[in-house]
Amino acid sequence: VVSIFGNTGEGKSHTLNHTFFLGREVFQTSPTQESCTVGVWAALDPVHSVVVIDTEGLLGASANLGQRTRLLLKVLAVSDLVIYRTHADRLHDDLFKFLGDASDAYLKHFTKELKATTARCGLDVPLSTLGPAVIIFHETVHTKLLGSDKPSESVERLLHDRFRKLGRLPEAFSSIQYRGTRTYNPPTDFSGLLRNLEHQLSNNTMRSPRSPRVIFKALQALSERFSGEIPDEHLAHSSFFPDEYFTCSSLCLSCG
Repeated sequence: VVSIFGNTGEGKSHTLNHTFFLGREVFQTSPTQESCTVGVWAALDPVHSVVVIDTEGLLGASANLGQRTRLLLKVLAVSDLVIYRTHADRLHDDLFKFLGDASDAYLKHFTKELKATTARCGLDVPLSTLGPAVIIFHETVHTKLLGSDKPSESVERLLHDRFRKLGRLPEAFSSIQYRGTRTYNPPTDFSGLLRNLEHQLSNNTMRSPRSPRVIFKALQALSERFSGEIPDEHLAHSSFFPDEYFTCSSLCLSCG
């Protein structure tokens, strides 16, 4: 599952259309001032065998912040990869604050479930390795890309320094990577982002491929958990992270 976040009007839907669907308008785009994506939309990319999720823009005109927070948690819970899309000459603080707060919320609500999952599946790993990976896709026009003027320092180190200065620690994510592109003349080059995504999607060390049915059931459990008052006895039997997320769902003679 690949999802995308970012401020409204940054071109999230456009990015998904050109990265996964050869520019076809699978996700609606619009040149108007109004946000054209409300809520969450999903589509299946048969070439990469991934479910792609488009989300409502941040800093938009949404009236219910509580619903947006729940929506964020649901999408984070089922995502393997999260793209944060920003079209700005510099990386602004709101990016780091959003990812830091998202990490805190993720750990706050899912740490107990993640620990239970590691016990069920016999995984001796840090909890952060079970969280989604993040790719910051940064498009500039007039400025250099992050790290281009500091070749001695890794881009990841520069990102973590920004998080630390703002007092945000994105501990819930298995990794945070940077992919920048400078657009001297349109259209935007999405090839580098696609390479990053394909590399990440080929890594099944922790999260195994699973069917859309498993993803749907996980979202269903999340919707029940975060849509109102749920009796305690019901919570005890719900699983936000099914075993199929982290273990092979098939049994064969070689592994028993």
